[in-house]
Amino acid sequence: MSKLLYITTNLQGSGGVARVLSVKLNYLIETYGYTIHVITTNNKSDTFFYDFNSKIVFHRIEIKNFGFVHLLKYKKSLQEIVDVIKPNIIVNCDNGFKGTLLPYLLNTSAALIYERHGSRQIKTMTLIESLKKNFANLILDRSLYKYKAFIVLNEEDAKDWKADNVVVMSNPLWLSVPKIQNTLQNKVAVAIGRHSIEKQFDVLVQIWKNVIVQYPDWKLKIYGETVGDRSIEKLVQELHMENHIELHAPIKNINQVYSNASLLLNTSSSEAFGLVIIEAMAFGLPVIAFDGATGPKTVIENEKNGMLIKNNDTQAYANKIKELINNDTLRKTIGENAKVSVSRFDLERIMQHWHELYQSLN
Repeated sequence: MSKLLYITTNLQGSGGVARVLSVKLNYLIETYGYTIHVITTNNKSDTFFYDFNSKIVFHRIEIKNFGFVHLLKYKKSLQEIVDVIKPNIIVNCDNGFKGTLLPYLLNTSAALIYERHGSRQIKTMTLIESLKKNFANLILDRSLYKYKAFIVLNEEDAKDWKADNVVVMSNPLWLSVPKIQNTLQNKVAVAIGRHSIEKQFDVLVQIWKNVIVQYPDWKLKIYGETVGDRSIEKLVQELHMENHIELHAPIKNINQVYSNASLLLNTSSSEAFGLVIIEAMAFGLPVIAFDGATGPKTVIENEKNGMLIKNNDTQAYANKIKELINNDTLRKTIGENAKVSVSRFDLERIMQHWHELYQSLN
């Protein structure tokens, strides 16, 4: 059986990449018997938010700053680990700048795979970040041929990369849905994700302010890691929304969150897939999202299994929330359709595709 080496960034957090990798790597070991090593960068410890199989061997490389000297140190550490492991396949899950350089940093006969977890057009906060993103994309464009497969999460994102080795592989639905059907009667909407710029939780707070004018008894609960100066918390306080919006740390038992909610709200400007979207849909929650992000568009069929709102039309978004709040029948119909529609993300089926890909490279 193949020996796999995954290269990624911080896996200590509660984000979608960490969740997906924990599910996939555990499955590959438990079902197919792969030997798996993982190199992480920027992990501050060897503990993780999600559970990883004890057979996975982790290697940690610390990168304190970005620069030429640190890049050379990273290259040296990376090569030393690869020389010891001697993997058959290396899966690059580092979508950061140094990740784009991987084929130029390593001397190896292993088959290279790039696993893209973000959109090419991901939103950035500063000019420097924007320049780095554009430069990284340029490097990727020129190095796609070095990979045996370049994996993206949806058909829309596949169009952004001009190469014959681009493969669409959706994230799998990992959770087990309880037999008791959610009645969608709790006056609770939820949003889940890191408080990063592309999630646009600041926009969601403003939308919710509009909603509670008519429905003050409904509550919005946002679950996720804070980033930077906790600006979302400040905004909630400035708008005096403390009684209408709750900010929660991420939790492992996300099933409980979905079971007690009636809506999932997604305001991302950039979302290559949206794992929380299919999770919520599996629990029968109607999902509302902007159509500017590629991920929601590939999962949601507007007005059938969810709601897509024209990008940045916050008034239309608020109106759609009000419509679903006010119409129990519509809410339940959309939720039932959502639950049926996510069967195509079955874990076993998607992991079979991964297994077939890896075996084809042996």
